[in-house]
Amino acid sequence: MSKKSSTSVSERRAQYQAEEQRRRRLYYGGAAIGAIAIIALFVILRQLTAPSLEDVIVPEPLAAPANAEGKAWGPADAPVLIEEFADFQCPFCGEFAKGVGQQLADFYAASGQVRFEYNNFAFIGNESVKAAEAAECANEQGMFWQYHDTLFANQRGENIGAFSNTMLKNFAVVIGLDEEAFNDCFDGGDYADVVRDEKAEAEGRAVQSTPTLFLNGEQLPGGLTFEQYQQLIAAELGQ
Repeated sequence: MSKKSSTSVSERRAQYQAEEQRRRRLYYGGAAIGAIAIIALFVILRQLTAPSLEDVIVPEPLAAPANAEGKAWGPADAPVLIEEFADFQCPFCGEFAKGVGQQLADFYAASGQVRFEYNNFAFIGNESVKAAEAAECANEQGMFWQYHDTLFANQRGENIGAFSNTMLKNFAVVIGLDEEAFNDCFDGGDYADVVRDEKAEAEGRAVQSTPTLFLNGEQLPGGLTFEQYQQLIAAELGQ
């Protein structure tokens, strides 16, 4: 009687362990499938939100400001120096570039009185860093400002694929850059150190947001109008 009872308990224990193992396999299998589904959904959403080559917005006119030189416009010895630190994913930077920044270029680039220099402060995410590197590669071909304007024209949100590596290469194609040279530069990370160093410089100068601008070395408050810039520039010129 005792032996029969012992055998029954062993069988039940074995059945319980087998059932536990089955439940665990189902749980971990379901978790793995769920994780794969989430990753697949993320990839699909990125593909849906990222524009295709045909969707790229090309600014009109696609041109650099007068007296443009690399990432700057205006003579190097101009009495007024404006320095911008910006992130290509920053919507406020886009607003500045298409608004006050464009007004400053239109009014002062040919005047000889003002020099404007663009600097990267790529802090929002990986797409900011890669966009900055891509703009540097465009600069290598003398088309920084055209690429700069194209990036801001195609902002669609932060780190959602709008500035994926593929799209950054598409922008180069659309604006007429040498595709092979651009891809070699970009894929090789030729300007990763430049972007990193400019970010470090910004942090060293207490830049905490974008766009941040300096006028002859003095940091300016954000949100200034074109008329307010004119007043500040006139004061520097002694007018």
